Amino acid sequence: MGLNFSTQLDNRMLEYLKGRADVLLNDVRPHCREQYAAAFLNKVWNEVEPRPSQSPQLLKNKVLVDTQQVIAQGYLMQHVENRKKWKECYFVMKASYHLEYYETKEAEQRKQKPEGSVLLSGYILLNTMTDYRDMLHRSWPHFNGIADTSWEEQCTNRPSGHPLFLWHRYRPHLLLCCHSADDQDIWSTLLSDAIRHLNTVIYRRDSFEVRAFLEAVRMYRQQKGQYGICDLYLGSETEILSNLVMEDLCPVLESQLVPHVRGPESKRKPTWLKMIGEMYAMVEAQITEGFQTMLRENEEQSLHLEKTVRPDFNQILTSKKQLVKKIQASFGDRVRWCCEEQVRPHLTSVGDRVAVLMKASLLETRRLFSEEVSRVISLVKSKEHNYSSLIEACRQLQRLPYQSVQMHRCYENTETLTQSLSELPPRFAFAGDRFFTQRAQTVINQLLQDAVYTFQHLLLSAQTAGGLSAEINQLLNNTRVRVLKKLDSDSTAAVRQFVRDSLLEIFLPYVLKTLEPFCKTELPTYEAYLSADDDDGQGVIQAESTYNELVLHIVSGEINKAMKETSTQPRYSLYSESMSCLWDNEPQLGNAESPRTFQAKAAHPTSPGELPEPDAVAGLLAEHQGQAEATASEVDGRSQWQCSQEGRGSAPQGHGQNGPADSGYSQSDSETTAQSDEPDLGM
Repeated sequence: MGLNFSTQLDNRMLEYLKGRADVLLNDVRPHCREQYAAAFLNKVWNEVEPRPSQSPQLLKNKVLVDTQQVIAQGYLMQHVENRKKWKECYFVMKASYHLEYYETKEAEQRKQKPEGSVLLSGYILLNTMTDYRDMLHRSWPHFNGIADTSWEEQCTNRPSGHPLFLWHRYRPHLLLCCHSADDQDIWSTLLSDAIRHLNTVIYRRDSFEVRAFLEAVRMYRQQKGQYGICDLYLGSETEILSNLVMEDLCPVLESQLVPHVRGPESKRKPTWLKMIGEMYAMVEAQITEGFQTMLRENEEQSLHLEKTVRPDFNQILTSKKQLVKKIQASFGDRVRWCCEEQVRPHLTSVGDRVAVLMKASLLETRRLFSEEVSRVISLVKSKEHNYSSLIEACRQLQRLPYQSVQMHRCYENTETLTQSLSELPPRFAFAGDRFFTQRAQTVINQLLQDAVYTFQHLLLSAQTAGGLSAEINQLLNNTRVRVLKKLDSDSTAAVRQFVRDSLLEIFLPYVLKTLEPFCKTELPTYEAYLSADDDDGQGVIQAESTYNELVLHIVSGEINKAMKETSTQPRYSLYSESMSCLWDNEPQLGNAESPRTFQAKAAHPTSPGELPEPDAVAGLLAEHQGQAEATASEVDGRSQWQCSQEGRGSAPQGHGQNGPADSGYSQSDSETTAQSDEPDLGM
């Protein structure tokens, strides 16, 4: 029998979906345990030997936003699928960025239960029917044609020409119409801000548990031959895991269920979208339950690690050094050759494009902050230096980072990041466009929050409740100048950090994928060098993780060299100080002396036009494997582990969370903005 429009998921399908969710949880769980243990070791190391870092100039925003505060509300037309018509509803968005809608405004005022709510994480906002249709064609091409056209005609019969389409690959879509172009602009910026905020929620939590989870997901996908950041990494932990389930499940569903979807042509696509939405909800519910179990397991593992890692820290560290020495001697030259020949020619051009866009966005942020502070000064003057007017003006300024319409002008340049990366060669295929854009916007928003908080703190701490001094105008202006200088300093550091992390996210997956056939198969032989304290599978050292740290370190070194060269250009500053080397005794990157180069470099092309494709790279690596092994003894003699404090910084999310050996790679200079004792996510 076919699947008609009213078909609900039967018990057999429900059990199948639960089983697929459980299978993924069981596959991810070992990676989570390994990465949690490795991240715990990194945490302990940073506590024992805190790394030096330059604190940010701006104070960290400590003002908590009331999540129940309403930030937007109004009437919008919504397309109701089961009624096949447009209906006016009253929409409310709170500071939690959850979107709710009611039948009328009065229903919301009477605190009645909303007719529905939408969790906006993972959605894509589209402003035209053409963009929405193209997205549907790409996501579910099986229904393109008559069925798609017939359904589209229903959606195009809109009450106005100001539509907003919220598209999600697995969740129900939301089709809206605004009453005017101004309303469309306002709601578009609000919804985009909400999507960004919820998509990046996990990256704003600075904890080793989060880093361990992201690294576990990366290792799970890497084990399946899938490298690099993509849209699956957006949202909370349960959403990320649910996306992984659906990534594996959808090809099966398409092949087995799509041919059986029946009914009128106008209903086939809505039937399929409804089924996918119900399946995703079922998967997410099962994942949520299983993830709570994983959290409890993490707590138990943490207690065990506290008893084993801290007392035996020196012994564990010695074992780590021995493993590093062996892995570097075997794989170091192969990794360096791949980086120097395949990655280096593209670093400067890509870094320049990213840096220019990021700097333009931060300059616009600086301009917006300066204008708003000038407005505060004017308001205080007009109120005859009344203390209450100053408090009210500061409260208005405090809301600035959450004013989506005003912030949109700061974000506009970041939205062209995707276009700026489109010229990359196909071998560096990158699917994290939205991840890049929204991460950049999060950095901008956080800097503005910190600037506003710093201005308020410095200004109000100089005043008393008894009234304002006669020099208030001078105080306001001086405070503005001080904060702008601090904002400039932190913005410069933010540009360097964002460029560094972006280059890692683009080029590190390529290097790992290219080297996998030659390196990964040899890693099990190095397990013998690990610590014997692994009776219950909770060892803090893994050969594969240590190998990933080596690759991360070498790629980071190439990035830092490229950024050092770029720093001589007057347009912007990307680099100032060097990182200490954890993996070898090479000179620091800030010194005039050039790092060691691979001795066979001259035999291979270095211009971008001559670079071989991945298959050719594999052949060249095999050709040089013998040369690398021939020099292993020399490398072994000069490759000493250095546990210097200044060598440990923070790693970007999803890469190299496995120990202090990797923790200096994304923030390689002493101007890092991280203050925590654990590596930054790079967000």
